[in-house]
Amino acid sequence: MSVETLAIALNHSRATGTAKVVMLGIANHDGDGGAWPSVDTLAGYANVARRNVQMALRRLQELGEIEVVLQGGGDHSMADTHRPNLYRVLLQCPSNCDRTKNHRTKRERAVDLFITGVTTASPGDDSGTLGVTTASPEPSLNPRPRLNKKPHHSAREESTPRRGRCGHEMVTDRHCEMGCSAARVGEAVLA
Repeated sequence: MSVETLAIALNHSRATGTAKVVMLGIANHDGDGGAWPSVDTLAGYANVARRNVQMALRRLQELGEIEVVLQGGGDHSMADTHRPNLYRVLLQCPSNCDRTKNHRTKRERAVDLFITGVTTASPGDDSGTLGVTTASPEPSLNPRPRLNKKPHHSAREESTPRRGRCGHEMVTDRHCEMGCSAARVGEAVLA
């Protein structure tokens, strides 16, 4: 098993769906002599039929991510007619990969640096910060007060309640606080 090949396949393969899972299965089996998992094993990894694996292998070859050597796998104790296919992983890190354990491209790294607040230092920068700046200021311990959003009324209406002809305080334009009939409430007047 090659962890490096698996990481490259995870981060740089252009394959999708079943082809990606098959690629990961091959990468998982990759060693110094290549990989030779059976089609049945790869079908089990991807939870698909053998035919789907065969189509996925063809797609990976079209993408240039693997090379298939028919009956090239196994060891010398196997008869040539019973040897499994050998899969060579051709996938490599692109030129803009940082080659760390995360295999980020320069574009992804730039986005990460922007998000975390790290900037690249200019060549003449001798501030000693190595381009690291704080991501954001410390949160305020004195939050801004919330604005009370009350409906707009004139000063006279706020100080004097509106009353209907029935004499009760109006709750809405048509109803008083006691629920008097609309005919009794009538036109609201200021008290």
